[in-house]
Amino acid sequence: MKKILVATDGSQKSKHAMEEAASLAKALDAEITVLSVSQDTQFYIGDQTFGSGHMFVIQEDIEKAVKQILKKASEFFSEKGLEVKTVLGKGYPADVICETAEDGDFDLVVMGSRGLGSIKGFILGSVSSRVAHHCKKSVLIVK
Repeated sequence: MKKILVATDGSQKSKHAMEEAASLAKALDAEITVLSVSQDTQFYIGDQTFGSGHMFVIQEDIEKAVKQILKKASEFFSEKGLEVKTVLGKGYPADVICETAEDGDFDLVVMGSRGLGSIKGFILGSVSSRVAHHCKKSVLIVK
């Protein structure tokens, strides 16, 4: 195993995943790439009936936050004595993670679990669950 992709959203669960990835990378002398995904988010304010509402896209703010997440992840691995590459993906997180893992020929995807309950997870779906079921590469979900 030489290439590990770490998917992070900046959450505490993601930090646990980064800790596990750092241990694996050191033990296996593997290369780490950290991926965080900026998803287009739009919301509507106003009354659609009369056409007086406004659609807002907050993409710029989301990308700024994702860049900060990547910066902190890079600092985390640097403190562990590991060099990393960072990637800012755009789109639906699970799909971008799977595509990046396959296109980059990664050996392993490491990510945190969201810890959703069974009903809530079924209704909402979760990124980690979707990646585990759809990614063609090995996936390690860290709790």
